Amino acid sequence: MRILIALLIAMSFPVYGFSAEKAAANPEGKKVYDGWCAQCHGYKGDADSFTKDVSLPQPRDFTFGTYKFRSTPSGDPPTDEDITKIIRKGNPGTSMPPWTRFTDAEVKAVVEHVKSFAPDTFAMERKPINIGNPPKASKEIIEQGKEQFKIAKCVDCHGKTGRGDGDKGWQDDFKTDWGYGIAPADYTHGWELRNGSTLEDIYRTISVGLSGTPMTSYLDSLPDDKRWALAHFITSLQLTRKLGLALKVGRVESLPSKPNDPAWEKVDYLDLPMGGQLMFDKREFTPVITNVRVRGLYTSKELVILLQWTDKKPNDGSDGKPADSVRIQFPVKKHEGSELPYFFMGTSKAPVNMWQWKASDKEKVFDMTAKGPDKVEPKDKAEATVMATYEDGLYSVVFKKELKSAKDDPVFEIGKFIPFSITAFDGRNGEDGLTKGAVSAWYYLMMEPPTPMQVYVFPPVVALGVLIAGIGLHKSLRKNKKG
Repeated sequence: MRILIALLIAMSFPVYGFSAEKAAANPEGKKVYDGWCAQCHGYKGDADSFTKDVSLPQPRDFTFGTYKFRSTPSGDPPTDEDITKIIRKGNPGTSMPPWTRFTDAEVKAVVEHVKSFAPDTFAMERKPINIGNPPKASKEIIEQGKEQFKIAKCVDCHGKTGRGDGDKGWQDDFKTDWGYGIAPADYTHGWELRNGSTLEDIYRTISVGLSGTPMTSYLDSLPDDKRWALAHFITSLQLTRKLGLALKVGRVESLPSKPNDPAWEKVDYLDLPMGGQLMFDKREFTPVITNVRVRGLYTSKELVILLQWTDKKPNDGSDGKPADSVRIQFPVKKHEGSELPYFFMGTSKAPVNMWQWKASDKEKVFDMTAKGPDKVEPKDKAEATVMATYEDGLYSVVFKKELKSAKDDPVFEIGKFIPFSITAFDGRNGEDGLTKGAVSAWYYLMMEPPTPMQVYVFPPVVALGVLIAGIGLHKSLRKNKKG
């Protein structure tokens, strides 16, 4: 029966290059694929599925035989090991998860089934490039790579800091071979690089390119040493992601003067993974903003919170699309116990206070109380102020609040864990600044109490007392010995 079904499918859809003969010879691979892979990639491997309109990027169409992630030269199909790696590790930042539930035999069978969608392609010879031994990192080789980054015109797509904000990446013809738009990779987010983030991974991507995309192969155009230098420079751009549940906010005598002040680089941070808002209309299935970095400081008078995120193409709303925006929210009531307001704009019983900044009005804070998405009330006077900058693909927004109202605002108590969450909006992606955007879960910030004076005074006093007692004991023992 399975053979008959496979033959009927092949006869009905010959244009897709579906190999019924191979599919019929590999029933285990078809079984696993149909059960777990076809929902996105289609039963015929053509990506014609119900997820194609809500996935970013769209699922791979196997019938083309074109694969972005390979160890083989440009134009060659991937090896079985390449496809196995994708299945096992998934693709970060996409709907493709790591499939660890399958046995090695099942993965091997799936690989064979996937190859059957483009049999002519996989009849070609497949041989990975030789990576060899990488040179050691050094200041000199990174500088060489930085210069090569300009010479090879990597900045045209990826921007001079590697955040994917280059001008060429936003032209109308910057598309994949399948006709849909694609954004240049953000090299600073190493955890999102789908072909791997290690030095060897970067070198391989530079060498073989990403088939079907504007990312070309440099295997023939750049000598080996320059490709290694490029790989070292790109690797040096990667940020260290710091995940957790709470952010420590230290006390200082004076605050950084602006959002992009280099002094912020020395301040502790927390990275917040962002996901789509799927609970209320307008829903966002494919948010563009995937990570917001949060820092904080306070003085005896003020609290400041810095939010930073990559935006490859800023939007102030002048083109008719929504303006880029970000907001931070806190519970209105003092947080006690483990129960928190609903993480997206609260509820009538547990409202939240929201501070919002919009690129269309860069010096204004929209201070609101929310009791749900449909019950948002602006305050007569904002309790916070804001400063914002955009530079080389990075938004930096600082909210500032005076602490003089701490008695009337128990949310901001020093030494207490203060719940907060973030919502960020990419206007170019049609995210409207209210509901359609990228959201975080609840996290905590804690303004560290100033160190009590006794912490500095008590240890020396104790040490001095021990010393005096020791001297006294020593004299007493000598006196008794003489007696």
